[in-house]
Amino acid sequence: MTASSPLTVFAITSPAFVLIGLGYLCVKAGWLQKNGVQALGWFITRIGLPAAIFQALSSRSFQDILHFDFLLVYASGSLIAFFTVLGLAIIVRKKTLTEAAFFGLGSSLSNTILIGYPIIIGLFGPAALVPFALALIVENLLILPLSLALAETGAQQGSRFLIALTHSLKLLLKNPIVIAIMGGIISSALSIDIPTVADRVIGSLAATVSGLAQFTIGGILAGAAIKMISKDMSLVATGKLLIHPAAVLLMVMIFQTLDPMFTTVAIILSCLPMFSIYAVLAMDYDLGEFCSSVLLPTTILSFITINLALWLLV
Repeated sequence: MTASSPLTVFAITSPAFVLIGLGYLCVKAGWLQKNGVQALGWFITRIGLPAAIFQALSSRSFQDILHFDFLLVYASGSLIAFFTVLGLAIIVRKKTLTEAAFFGLGSSLSNTILIGYPIIIGLFGPAALVPFALALIVENLLILPLSLALAETGAQQGSRFLIALTHSLKLLLKNPIVIAIMGGIISSALSIDIPTVADRVIGSLAATVSGLAQFTIGGILAGAAIKMISKDMSLVATGKLLIHPAAVLLMVMIFQTLDPMFTTVAIILSCLPMFSIYAVLAMDYDLGEFCSSVLLPTTILSFITINLALWLLV
């Protein structure tokens, strides 16, 4: 990995943030209604991205997909960020377990789908979808159910953590992205040949995701509340943009087994802001307003962290 000039890095990332800004302006100007943004988000997460993930995994040999070192590095780094911020929220900010769980969630689960996908595809092409899918496994089958289980345990006094965790996993296993990952891995392991017509349909759907995802996140941010930065917001933003990348980088340095592309993808994904439905999940625990307010500034500041990481890594 060699350092690139700041102008080269800016050329890589600026189209993504221009499209995010365009989506934001279209909603703010009233050219696109919020329910239209929701429809775009539904298409990306339910159809377009699952198609891209399935195609990327099913078209590769099973040996090319099995990268347990990446899973270990990304999971360890994400858990370090999660528990660091959760602990700080409880000890320093005196938050409840439910509140602290969402602090940790916002600090360790990236907007891998809507922001990360277009950037890494622009950098490395379809080959990057292998570490991308592995990162989604960590996020969807580890970080997210762990966070929701802790939040539910805190909200329901006396409830059992393992019961809440099992319930969260059952719900996530119905997620089209998780199904696409599992289907792609099984197809690769069994060397299943996808019929030509089906492969072309899947490829056409996959091709729609990149620019549309960036536009959609801009539209989502248009509905985010704008507030003065508080200490609580600063803790979550710092956790996501500094602690999470630092933790993943630490794990990369400790294990030193990752392919350079996998290393870059892991660090870039950790530099992203939190996932877009962060505030939606928090609504069930009366934390939607706070999580919505931290989403916008963290996304804006991520322009710095993403560009800095790319400048040093690419």
